[in-house]
Amino acid sequence: MKSSQAPTVISEFENRFPKIAEELGRHNLEMLLDGASVLEIPAGRTLIRDRMPVDFLYFVLDGTLSGYIEEAGKSKRLDTIKPGEWMGEISVLSGEHIASATIITDTPCKLVKVHHITFEKLIAENEAVAKVLLGHFIALMAKRFRVSQVHE
Repeated sequence: MKSSQAPTVISEFENRFPKIAEELGRHNLEMLLDGASVLEIPAGRTLIRDRMPVDFLYFVLDGTLSGYIEEAGKSKRLDTIKPGEWMGEISVLSGEHIASATIITDTPCKLVKVHHITFEKLIAENEAVAKVLLGHFIALMAKRFRVSQVHE
């Protein structure tokens, strides 16, 4: 991330992800967002395609996206991803770097994009960061699992 962009991105991240930001602390948050970029994407665009390579985690600042999987040649909608949620974590944490769903913007979106190498390095080298991010990841996966059970 450009140094001129850093204070704004950090501030926006803190507003949308207050618990993560607080638990990480300023120094660790700056490390997570070091090299991050902000994307503004119009509605109707595919951000991630199922079973394709993924090199980034995306933190949603504004807008909504929908997740889909391909099943028996048909696209099945999974859930809506809202501001304050993130995606791309399964492909990064699985080590495969392959998408588990297609993600399409429903509305214009503003996202923070963090490279998987930054994320993996922080998790491997900083126990405090690992505890915070993996804890939030588990909570997010549990929420998504509950929602998927309702839609079946």
